[in-house]
Amino acid sequence: MAGGGKGSHSKSSKQKSKKKVKTRGNDAARLSAAILHLSSWANKSRHPDPTPPRTDFHTHSNLSDGFLSPAEVVNRAHRNGVKVLALTDHDTMAGVPLALKAAQEHRIRLIPGVEISAKFGSSSQQLQGQEEPVHILAYYSCCGPAHCKEMEATLLQIREGRYIRAQAMVQKLESLNKPIKWDDVLEIAGKGVAPCRPHVAQALVAAGHVNSVEEAFSRYLNNSGPAYVAGAEQPAADVVRLIHRTGGMAVLAHPWTLKHPFPLIERLKDAGLDAIEVYKSDGKDAVSAEWATAYELMKLGGSDFHGRGTIDEIDIGGTSIPALAMLPFLTVAQPIWSSALRLIVQEFAESTSVHDMDHEYWKGDIFVQEVEGRFCLVFSAWLTDEEKSVVQNEARTLGLMHEVTLQQGFECISVIKVS
Repeated sequence: MAGGGKGSHSKSSKQKSKKKVKTRGNDAARLSAAILHLSSWANKSRHPDPTPPRTDFHTHSNLSDGFLSPAEVVNRAHRNGVKVLALTDHDTMAGVPLALKAAQEHRIRLIPGVEISAKFGSSSQQLQGQEEPVHILAYYSCCGPAHCKEMEATLLQIREGRYIRAQAMVQKLESLNKPIKWDDVLEIAGKGVAPCRPHVAQALVAAGHVNSVEEAFSRYLNNSGPAYVAGAEQPAADVVRLIHRTGGMAVLAHPWTLKHPFPLIERLKDAGLDAIEVYKSDGKDAVSAEWATAYELMKLGGSDFHGRGTIDEIDIGGTSIPALAMLPFLTVAQPIWSSALRLIVQEFAESTSVHDMDHEYWKGDIFVQEVEGRFCLVFSAWLTDEEKSVVQNEARTLGLMHEVTLQQGFECISVIKVS
């Protein structure tokens, strides 16, 4: 009887062992398939690299609070071997067209993005003006947002609020006997750039009141600091809905900084939040990963690179996002981005002239040209085969012509109207 029990146990162990081997084999196959799919998407190649493409989904340029120009950010990404890069400046997409030009030279897939300032609080917190600042990342297809005027109007409102907010901070610092000049803040920010807290912090350093930007934040400018002022942020749930209306993916940025994460994540989940940042400069954040799992949200992340030049700053591409985390994000994004392409074609069909398209608002790899009475909307060479089909089918549905054209040696889909 003892022998029979031993034999049964041995057989059971072998079965479990086979299941484990099979599971490991399935995992390896899934990983291999994910890497090949992502590599094909990242490199736009029929013969993808069998290694995972290096990515960075969170970077800033000097058009918000970064220190490098958009082109310099892309050049640095290329130097570091990054194949997929998202430019996510605070409350502006002005750097995306500049970054796209550099990305085309290096054959980097640039994801047009933006980090939108938002706020969240309970009803009582709202009445007391104690809402918590929240940042929501938006990611778009290579052709950028649909309804771009609506997005730009919201971002402009937030940026204008930054000027008022920074001036109020300067006044608070004056009352704290830490005076700085408003003109210095504007000069540090740069021409046409809405001033952010880091610009005020740099002015404090320049005035000799603190020794570093970090000290400026810890003593005066953090969310509970004596010189902190709230801006013109939008309610976080409204921002998530705006991102979806304009054809983007909505991701909660650096959730580990939040004071009250659970009610916020619940509210944003109800509004349609797609993912939260889990992978960051110093590795995977275990607590954020648990939140993502608990609320059935995808996991993303990035370096949050600003180019400060400090020893502790992780460089572009320094944050590893696993292929098996990237793939579901891209899978969910694809139909959302395709819907945005349909809306862009519809807007084109309803327009009557080149000027009617308001293409100066576009922040993606897409442009309008008029040649010999033909009014052409040229889509990015980075479109996937599925996205090309979406554009062509929508054009046919709307009675528009379409053709393949060469732009700088790359095949692009053009949708055409005859004027």
